[in-house]
Amino acid sequence: QMCIRDRSEYDNFTLVEGDILKQDLSALVAEHFAGLRPILCANLPYNITTPLLTACVKAKCFTSITVLIQKEVAQRICAQPGTADYGAFTVPNTCFLPMPKVTSAVIRCITREKPPVAVQSEAMLWRTVKAGFALRRKTLANSLQTGFPVSKQELTQIIASCDLPGDIRGERLCLADYARLSDALYAATDEN
Repeated sequence: QMCIRDRSEYDNFTLVEGDILKQDLSALVAEHFAGLRPILCANLPYNITTPLLTACVKAKCFTSITVLIQKEVAQRICAQPGTADYGAFTVPNTCFLPMPKVTSAVIRCITREKPPVAVQSEAMLWRTVKAGFALRRKTLANSLQTGFPVSKQELTQIIASCDLPGDIRGERLCLADYARLSDALYAATDEN
């Protein structure tokens, strides 16, 4: 049983109602936390984990993000390219009432002062990463076809120009590889 008090008695609490995935996070933070270093701490519904974390990173308005998410998602987020290693703090399902059917994990992401890679277009980098992971069991060239109207032959040449093997899969690339690939796709397409 949960007791909810009238929050209007607290001058440091503001309830913003709405769908978090439809909010302009940068504007919301600017309005309510101007001059502060805002952090996000949440127990996320598992079905919105990826879109919300993506929106938070793109918004560039949080100093850090600490979330409780499904263990398998945390493992993927924390994994090194091509490995199943992870560095998440797991939370067994017995810690909750009612007990969920999955194990959770807490991850903390700290915002960098400057991006770890420089790219010609941040939008192109996001598009490249999304396409690179679209078909996890296929080669990178096949996967990239889901996001770029470019022939497989041309994609294979672009991948080779980035010093990547022709049979590589998107899950094997590190961020620096994706940055090089993004810049090559930016130069080769009409996106610039």
